[in-house]
Amino acid sequence: MNLMQMVKESMRFFMVSPLVAREASERVDIGGYVLPKGTWVWMAPGVVAKDPINFPDPEVFRPERFDPAGDEQKRRHPYAFIPFGIGPRVCIGQKFAIQEMKLAVIQLYQRYVFRYSRSMESPLEFHFGIVVNFKHGVKLQVISRHKQNC
Repeated sequence: MNLMQMVKESMRFFMVSPLVAREASERVDIGGYVLPKGTWVWMAPGVVAKDPINFPDPEVFRPERFDPAGDEQKRRHPYAFIPFGIGPRVCIGQKFAIQEMKLAVIQLYQRYVFRYSRSMESPLEFHFGIVVNFKHGVKLQVISRHKQNC
């Protein structure tokens, strides 16, 4: 298992953007349904990322599901996991955001050990806005890996 698998599974498990919306620029016929020009189409990437067809046991945190050599990754529809959107309107900061996440995880785990706090609520409640956030935060016990010299 590698760091990128952990980042992807974290993004799948806790999708940041609850909705993506687009306006049809022309009439579209999709599977027998007609969307007239100007129709707004809304998609929930977090719902798609919890679909058991593409992500068996979707409520279980399993980073190995993103193993590039694994069967699960090869069988999955390429649009089943789109945390940054797709196509010409994909987030231009995608590569930068992923790099920042990886660097943050590396820096934090070099210095600290994280444990569940007994005061952390379970299950976590979400606050939905432009981005998804935790309603009451996430309470963790943070332990320094290095003794500090006084």
